[in-house]
Amino acid sequence: PPTCTEQEKGTMDEDAEKEPVESLEAENEPQAVDEAEQAIPHKDPEDLESNGDESSRNADDTEILDDENGQPDAESEESQPHFALNDSFGPSKVSLNGMHRDEDSSHPRWRRRKKHVFVVSSAGKPIFTRYGDEDKLNPLFGVMCSLVSFMTQHDDIPRVVFAGDHKIVFLIRGPIYLIMVSRTKEPTPHMARQLQFLYTQLVSILTRKGLEHVFKRKHGFDLRNLLGLSGEQVLSHLVGSMDAHKFSSSLPLHTSMSFVLGAPACARLSPNLRNEVNKALLSVRNPHLIYAVLLAKEQLVQFVRPRKTALWAEDLLLIINLVNSSESFKQSEGTWTPLCLPLYSPDANVFAYICFLHKHSAPDVCLVLIAGSDNEFFGLSESKETVAKILDANGSLAQLQKSALSPPFNMSELQQAPTNVSRNVFHFVYFSTSMNQFVAPAFSKVHGDRQSQQRLIRGYQNLAFWVHGHDRKNKLTLSTDSHQTILSWIDRDVELYVALSPFMSKTTALAACNKILKWVKREESSLFITPQMW
Repeated sequence: PPTCTEQEKGTMDEDAEKEPVESLEAENEPQAVDEAEQAIPHKDPEDLESNGDESSRNADDTEILDDENGQPDAESEESQPHFALNDSFGPSKVSLNGMHRDEDSSHPRWRRRKKHVFVVSSAGKPIFTRYGDEDKLNPLFGVMCSLVSFMTQHDDIPRVVFAGDHKIVFLIRGPIYLIMVSRTKEPTPHMARQLQFLYTQLVSILTRKGLEHVFKRKHGFDLRNLLGLSGEQVLSHLVGSMDAHKFSSSLPLHTSMSFVLGAPACARLSPNLRNEVNKALLSVRNPHLIYAVLLAKEQLVQFVRPRKTALWAEDLLLIINLVNSSESFKQSEGTWTPLCLPLYSPDANVFAYICFLHKHSAPDVCLVLIAGSDNEFFGLSESKETVAKILDANGSLAQLQKSALSPPFNMSELQQAPTNVSRNVFHFVYFSTSMNQFVAPAFSKVHGDRQSQQRLIRGYQNLAFWVHGHDRKNKLTLSTDSHQTILSWIDRDVELYVALSPFMSKTTALAACNKILKWVKREESSLFITPQMW
């Protein structure tokens, strides 16, 4: 969310167009869970159903996407703790994507983009676009709204449209229309899930009640006045994170697969280090503190929650995206910001204290403390110092910083004794559905270029959504092309996706899967977290 100083807070709260900030003592009670439920509960977004077998439409699952939308440095912030609130920027605001701001639908570069995302109100007012200037794209927004309006008048809702090599997916959420136009050969349900995440991120900025309020007062309200520059930045970062495999590195696969599986990736820590982290977080118990979350970049280190209150996986992914969306969070000594956790309480705000521990030589480790009251800034600031000092004194912060800069493990670890997995096993993703967490190794040499990484991700995406969209009586499913075989092994508590050589026999592949399962079981205490409770 956009930032302002504490002195500006009172003035901005008086803005007549802004939704009222509600505390969690409001009418909307958070959802309670039993202690025995899974570690990180998950609710599936309302995914769209895939129309038919898409493999026939995707003759070649390899493509090179165009350049990712740029993320320029955020404006410098004061080093002292500050509030982060929704500010007012008019429709003519300067975009984050300055390099793309001159593009419109007639621009050759805009037309070459392989994936566009649009958000528009039912009145035709633009809210967000991944590329280009919303005002220059007004005619296109008008056409999209007219199409949705025409179909709704006939008691129908557009879901997916195929136009040549383009696929257009719609998600209608009340007065807000979300549209994705893509030729990246992603599965339709995955595109729908991305739009659902985009909508929930919008709700996390403005709350569901706030959205209903502004559109009820004025149907043609320009929501960009509330989102502001920083709100657009959060949405842009989310869209980019869901396409993070476009960069050749070891970690983006984890952020991309998080949105495929709807689960966070966990940092690999030794049991002793994890115990030290648990003790530090549990030491700051506070009756007003709802959640304490420790992150190493995009990886989840640990979190603590009340015994009867869940931290939903989708809310956790939104927190991770928010924290990593702006450099101003990293530069500040501590940021105090309201946000909504849609699956916790969609109509009210909680208040988050966000602090990267750069003062303690851990600039990529972030502590997020979430309270239900807006009067807890100083108390949570003291709690942050307590946690940081404990972790710094026992050497844990240095190890966490190292973990943030490196992948959890490589395939070479499994290819050595005693596991001895075949070198024809290129990669795998192990998803624990009981804990709703997953782990995956770094890209191997076979996936050393961007094209092969995209091919791997597309293989995982297509097989995962195919398996979940069909009868799951078969535990084993294989998908083979000239480059690789993707195998899925589905059990009650586990989903295993393995990338293999296309020349590997089924018997050898199954033997390799058994070795991977045994290795994960042996390393389970270091790979997965057990949430702590107050």
